Amino acid sequence: MTKPEGRSIFISLKWKLLIAVLIMLTILGGILGGFAYRQLTNQQSYLLESQRDKLAKNLETSISLSVDHSLSAAQQIALLADQDEPNLVSYQDMLNQHWPDLQLYWELNRLSLMSLSGEVLAHAGKLANKDDEIWFESVSMNLEPHWRIVCQQECVIQVLVPNLLQGEVHFLFMESGLTDILARFRTNDSFELAVLGTNNQLNESQSYWGRQVYSISNRRDSLFHLEQAAEQFTWEQIENTGGVYKVGGEFSVLWIFPLAEGESPPVILVINNISDWQSLISEFQESMLGTLLLSLVFSGALVILAAWAPVVSLGRHATLLPLLAEHDFDTLKLLSPRTSSFIVDEVDLINIATHQLAEKMQNLELEVDEYTSELERLAMLDTLTGLPNKAMLMHELTKTIACVGRIHDKVALMFLDLDEFKRINDSLGHTKGDELLTIVANRLNHSVRAMDTVFRQGGDEFLILLRGTRSEEDVRKVIHKIFASLQQPVVLGNHKLIVTTSIGVAYCESNNVRAEELIKHADLAMYQAKDAGRSNYRVFTEEMLQKANNKLMIEQDIGAAIAEKQLSLSLQPIVSLSDGKVKGFEALIRWHHPERGLIMPGDFIPDIENSEAIIQVGNYVLEEGGKILSRLIKQGWGELYLAVNLSAKHYLDPGLIPLVQRVLSKHQIPPQSLLLEVTEESVIEQVDLALEAMQSLKSLGVRIAIDDFGTGYSSLSYLKQLPFDVLKIDRCFTAGVLDNSVDTHIVTTVIDLAHNLGRTVVAEGIETIEQCEFLAAARCELAQGYLFAKPLEERKAFRILNEIETDGVWPLDSLPQLAKLGS
Repeated sequence: MTKPEGRSIFISLKWKLLIAVLIMLTILGGILGGFAYRQLTNQQSYLLESQRDKLAKNLETSISLSVDHSLSAAQQIALLADQDEPNLVSYQDMLNQHWPDLQLYWELNRLSLMSLSGEVLAHAGKLANKDDEIWFESVSMNLEPHWRIVCQQECVIQVLVPNLLQGEVHFLFMESGLTDILARFRTNDSFELAVLGTNNQLNESQSYWGRQVYSISNRRDSLFHLEQAAEQFTWEQIENTGGVYKVGGEFSVLWIFPLAEGESPPVILVINNISDWQSLISEFQESMLGTLLLSLVFSGALVILAAWAPVVSLGRHATLLPLLAEHDFDTLKLLSPRTSSFIVDEVDLINIATHQLAEKMQNLELEVDEYTSELERLAMLDTLTGLPNKAMLMHELTKTIACVGRIHDKVALMFLDLDEFKRINDSLGHTKGDELLTIVANRLNHSVRAMDTVFRQGGDEFLILLRGTRSEEDVRKVIHKIFASLQQPVVLGNHKLIVTTSIGVAYCESNNVRAEELIKHADLAMYQAKDAGRSNYRVFTEEMLQKANNKLMIEQDIGAAIAEKQLSLSLQPIVSLSDGKVKGFEALIRWHHPERGLIMPGDFIPDIENSEAIIQVGNYVLEEGGKILSRLIKQGWGELYLAVNLSAKHYLDPGLIPLVQRVLSKHQIPPQSLLLEVTEESVIEQVDLALEAMQSLKSLGVRIAIDDFGTGYSSLSYLKQLPFDVLKIDRCFTAGVLDNSVDTHIVTTVIDLAHNLGRTVVAEGIETIEQCEFLAAARCELAQGYLFAKPLEERKAFRILNEIETDGVWPLDSLPQLAKLGS
């Protein structure tokens, strides 16, 4: 039997079924038994409550009868007193004469005739005490019968009845014991009674819960019960809910019945023996438990008899089904042969289905083996060109690298990317694009050696694995054959195309190189070739990898540089050639990296100029430039302007116009004080968009300069249309202006051209007095360069401005020496 994985415990289905049935029956029996038990206890509570209510009514009736008995006695005594002329003396004589009979017949302990003021006029029996007098005073104002039960030496009932004597109202005060009340109250011999006084009786030897016992039935047993109850319950527990306690294996319940109203009246404590009820409940519990056990045993036996055989059959299938997963179909058929029966059940259907499934799986396995071989072949090929795909490339490249040093001295990997393929695909359609890829794949296959393999990675990217390469000359021969084959025109419908490709080459001379790493190196070399122009190739060098890593580092760190203000602006003065006065500054960015130190713009701007980071840097420069212009204005140099360089991407960004507006407004800067420089090449690449952007900026009042003029391929017609203000001649022309060479004629021609267009000219890279004199003679207005100053920190630039505040002439000796480091 196959065992489950992990820390699992196997329990057979037959035992699970048996346990489930037993648990279900146990729960059901427990619920039914609990319900019956609850009904029985509820019935017991109901009967006990009924008995308690009945006793309470019986007590009330007994007291009423005792009071009525006293009223009757009062009437009889009045009749006896009326036989003679009633007066106080005769009344006392009557009491003295008939007291023994009255005491015996009416069970009186005391009889007094009292005036309304409380004076005892006639008396027989016990004498009144102070408490009796207080009670009389409290009730005598109401000429109605009154009664109370009070416990002193014993518990008695006292009745006060109004009586007429000689036409005046008197009270007849009668006192009798509680014997009749208790006799009528105790209707069941199973009840035991105890009369307890108030809780201010402190005789510990004869008190329970602070109350003295005045009367008790079955004194020998009842006192023991009282002692046990006093130990187990507080008086409040018995008074509120009653208490059930167990003594000597018997259960009893306690009830309290007050004998009078008030805060702590005398009470009758009833001790009710309920052992019979408790025995009945215990017997019921035992019978229910026995019945439940018998039911479990009986049900378990039924389950075993009814379900054992099918479950055993299922267990056998549990050992057979793993054979399907193991594809051991013959063993399965041998261990579980087909059987036929007139009556079948679910287990038989499982057996039939198992055999059918085994046959289908056996047939399917044969088909899968056939298709797998075909799919393995197709999975390694590109469906469009039929060339091996990237999966095959990784497999073959890994295998070939492992053989370097043993079979191959050197391995070369070429990465090819077709030039301008996207434009061809977009203009002619994807169908023609796919046709072109198929033609290129065939030509590449015919351009390599027999031992080499051409792969298609995807899109217009191809890779060629060159095995057995002895020298770089072998690779160059293959590359030239590829370039030659692709020079042949490709006919696509009515279109004739010449396709070119950029190739990157990476060599592998060690088997420690990973396949992914070699592909990455070839890819980097391909991009270097593409940057060099169409139909070029480059061989990978470590310098390429270093540049790629440097570019990645710069892209990752530039955000932190902006946020942490690692970027700063240096200022290079722009001087008038006619009078030597400073006219403005060009803001040149510097990066003070916390780890790499000072990074010049040429070392990081090219790496981010095609990303969104260049816009963030441009925005930062504009914001900081606005602050510098604001400080210049505050120090009285409002006529100076600040030139800020913009990248082509930033120049065409929709957010540039709102940013310039915000900077001008925020710092209260005259628009003409801000000069935005854009290179000639970036303008010519997208003339229409550049023209629209320039017009928008000009509407704000800012000025625009064409930077590095002469390095691009600008058309004079385009130049005429552009609304710029300043033309800046690149330093590559001003450097040779004194050599009477071509540069001299170019510079003079550009100056004349700018003046004919009504533009101002700024010459860059001025380092000698002679250059200044030549450019001044050629009517060039402004110049900047190391002759005047290297890019200065803002603090130093402002210090020089303070020194030349009177005439504004920039000093030529502000730098001790000139250096050709570039700005």
